[in-house]
Amino acid sequence: MTPNRRNFISSFSLAVLGLSGCLGVNAGGTTDITISNEASNTVTVHIQVTQLSNEELLLDETATIDVDTTEEYEEVVSGSQVEVILSTEDGLENTYEWSDGESDAEGLHITVNDESITFSSFVD
Repeated sequence: MTPNRRNFISSFSLAVLGLSGCLGVNAGGTTDITISNEASNTVTVHIQVTQLSNEELLLDETATIDVDTTEEYEEVVSGSQVEVILSTEDGLENTYEWSDGESDAEGLHITVNDESITFSSFVD
């Protein structure tokens, strides 16, 4: 059976559909750090990530995050041990020591609510 244009197009469409989602922005690994705003209002946060081995500042950013949304940071840590400090303009602050791991499959989720900042690491 000789392939015709109709068979080729339908096969090609199925192949492309099968790959959708695999080539996203985060195809290189897990997002290193995600900050979620679960507070009742928009929050402005300041995050600092410092490598513990040499005190190098890897990230120093301020972001305004709307309610029920997130701010993500890619490729910040790259396998090193770090100290993460997150503070809000309302006076909340918390510190966490964390390592991304060599496989780039680990991430850090930071949750900001009205009364606290919590950290939880995860493996994707």
